[in-house]
Amino acid sequence: MDISLVGELCRLVRIRSEVSVSEKGDIVRSGYVEAAKAVVELAEKAGLSAELLELEYNGGTIPTVFIEAGGSGKTLALVSHYDVVPARGPWCVEGRSIDPYEPFVNKDRVYGRGAADDKSAIVASIAALAELVDSGDRLRYRPCIVVTGDEEVGGYGVRAVLEEGYRWDRAVILDAGADYVSVGASGVIHGWIKVKGRSGHAGYPHKAVNPVEAAIKLANTLLEEYKPLRFSKISRYDSPPGSPIQKVWGRFSITIAKLGPGEPEKHNRVPSEALLGFDIRLLPEEDLEEALTELYSCFSRAAAQLAVEAEIKAWGQRGWYTLDRELAEEAVEAAQKSYTAGGLEYRVPTAAELGGNDGTFFFEAGIPVVAFGAIRSDCNVHSENEFVYIRDLFLLKEFVKNMVRG
Repeated sequence: MDISLVGELCRLVRIRSEVSVSEKGDIVRSGYVEAAKAVVELAEKAGLSAELLELEYNGGTIPTVFIEAGGSGKTLALVSHYDVVPARGPWCVEGRSIDPYEPFVNKDRVYGRGAADDKSAIVASIAALAELVDSGDRLRYRPCIVVTGDEEVGGYGVRAVLEEGYRWDRAVILDAGADYVSVGASGVIHGWIKVKGRSGHAGYPHKAVNPVEAAIKLANTLLEEYKPLRFSKISRYDSPPGSPIQKVWGRFSITIAKLGPGEPEKHNRVPSEALLGFDIRLLPEEDLEEALTELYSCFSRAAAQLAVEAEIKAWGQRGWYTLDRELAEEAVEAAQKSYTAGGLEYRVPTAAELGGNDGTFFFEAGIPVVAFGAIRSDCNVHSENEFVYIRDLFLLKEFVKNMVRG
């Protein structure tokens, strides 16, 4: 059954299926049930069999959809997610003001939160399996589309699926770049540095201990000492096309600076607590525990040198890479055929992603995994004016078809 890729993508984008993490560390979800039910409706409209599961994880419920299309041979999971990072509008697109959840379509793009990351993959994969079923083509895999939530806050949806005992022989993460096949992805560490002080009147700074100034000094020390250490780490895997360094490299960024919870923001008040949030990117092959130990060591040394009263809390997930050469070759061939069918002359390379994705959890479960998607570096993912190129919706649909059929 033919489905409108653009029309169905717009329908999913209109669902505000946001997820975030509160200052207390709680996961805040909205629109999950509505999004999952919309995926089931789309699959059934396309003539496919869909199952909606309510999986419990971390004290919350994550609706998960399995969509199957028969076939024989090895099983293949086609993985995507319906959750999106929060968006605040209006956005200004082509001189007009738009709501991030009211998609705007021009001649070659669909704008809206989740249009690229990752609702494009949901629509493209369902359309691909529907077309394969209608065609009667022989399938070399038994495909299963896996659509879940919480990808944007730690992959808890996929973790729940795997911990429930679901297994596939191979997996493809449809949440990646469209200009290369991912054979790995970076690990990630997030965390908070809490700098403590003593509050007081800013007119009498000698009677207070200023945590903001201490946090600035600590941040500068980490940027001068720890950031170059991360930068010196180089992977054996190539970086994505257009990257400034040929191989994936280690990265450290301070991304948040703010006062502690409950601290009033007043120019004439020295607060008692300041917070720094950070993001660290690991090499695909780097060990998470070793990276955390290195971080703690550098932090402790910096805090001691500066005589700053501070504490650090960090968490993360390791990266992944594939050792299944046959799977990687099949994915490259499928992507190359898709480009050729679209009349595009392009030699598809392999690379490891600078970001992370749910491939980590398949890797840890011993399931070979690669990734390919509809995301380009200019699609403004996680930012204002997110969009997906319409041509890449069709490219991804053809990729899935080429990957699954014999």
